[in-house]
Amino acid sequence: MSEGSPMPRRVVIVGAGIVGLSTAWWLARRGVESIVLDREDPLSSASAGNAGLLSIGHYPLTRPGASWRGLRWMANRRSPLYIRPTLDPRMLSWLWTFHRHCNAAWSDRCLDSLCRMGFPALEAFETIIAEESIDCDYARDGWLEVVLDAATLRHAEEEARALVPFGYEVSTLDGAALRAAHPVFRERCAGAVRYHDSARCNPGRFLGALLDAVRRRGVAVRLDATVVEVLAASSPRDGASRVQHWDAPSVPSASAAHEVRLPGGEIVECDAVVVAAGAWSASIIEPLGHRLPLVAARGYHLHYEQAPAMPGTGCVLRERSVAVTPMGRALRLAGTLEIGSLGRPWLRDRIDAITDGARAYMHGIESLGSAQEWAGYRPCTPDGMPVIGPLPSHPRVIVATGHAMMGMTLGPVSGRAVAELLLGEPPSVDLSMLRADRFGSTRRTPSRVP
Repeated sequence: MSEGSPMPRRVVIVGAGIVGLSTAWWLARRGVESIVLDREDPLSSASAGNAGLLSIGHYPLTRPGASWRGLRWMANRRSPLYIRPTLDPRMLSWLWTFHRHCNAAWSDRCLDSLCRMGFPALEAFETIIAEESIDCDYARDGWLEVVLDAATLRHAEEEARALVPFGYEVSTLDGAALRAAHPVFRERCAGAVRYHDSARCNPGRFLGALLDAVRRRGVAVRLDATVVEVLAASSPRDGASRVQHWDAPSVPSASAAHEVRLPGGEIVECDAVVVAAGAWSASIIEPLGHRLPLVAARGYHLHYEQAPAMPGTGCVLRERSVAVTPMGRALRLAGTLEIGSLGRPWLRDRIDAITDGARAYMHGIESLGSAQEWAGYRPCTPDGMPVIGPLPSHPRVIVATGHAMMGMTLGPVSGRAVAELLLGEPPSVDLSMLRADRFGSTRRTPSRVP
């Protein structure tokens, strides 16, 4: 929304993940009424299933060579990045665009933008935690990138040093120092790079507490509502029933700029719409004339409620791309990225790859016992960057999606930026690389499946 636009009185937020709920929280804090619509409980979403590492200054998915590695790994269902073979034209177009962005020049531009968002991201997280007294095992104690091979450790050090000009602190532990601090690691580990500034939390507990907090602040939340489409106020209504105000008697709504259609023809009127529906966002945005090339990249985790042996802080096991996050007495192992279509069955090999990967670095994985298994979809753009901003043709429709593995880390600061846009204020983080219109316009009505 442009400066000078009237502040919206009522906002519909599509999506109850970390971005949608954070947006609702920041709006409620400023006195703006909103309703959050989702078809499922957020505690089963990709936000709650996140590894729990709030790794600020993280490299984008489009790291140099990532596309070639993905192609080489297509025959290996246990690889860190698995691309399901497909002939779907939309997926092939996404893969080609992804390949074109997997280069050093683009990665450097992305890293510059993401590093500048990093410290504001944790500030936004900590503001919510402090004001709502949320207990989610939050700890700002950094994370370790643990490496098996000495040559790879040198490469990891070089990557880490790229963050130093942005104010980040990094250091290196050799194998002996790593094991002295964290005896769980095996002798074969060459060492680790420590990223001092990041944090960790229990994502499910944070998201559940945030859901309770927005409700206490007066936000209406419906978790049985599948959004069919966003309509302009002048679009045909077909005799549909309207909800002009979600918690008050029906009143005239001449100022409503948009309408959101639900199954059965129910329409919710509002002044602005935020689309934060994760991997399902494209089916809502593209009928409005703007391309949103998202793929559903499935992530997996194993959650152990009791873990007697664990590292003292969060870790990423570099060669296997497995995240290891202590959460109180619990331990979460997460990792692998499976790029494919929505609705495909889980792959048992992907779960097994997580435990096999952790076992290569750590003692005691065999004795952890049974775990809760989870898989969910992360929305990924082909250029590796989130999408945050208004649609030029519909400036009261704000898109906030495409965070890939960075959703939990960037969710609160993304929600704050969306609230600022809706209030006509300059966003407190630079969104120039995240523009919602950067992928161009649609020429025809797209499929409803992103």
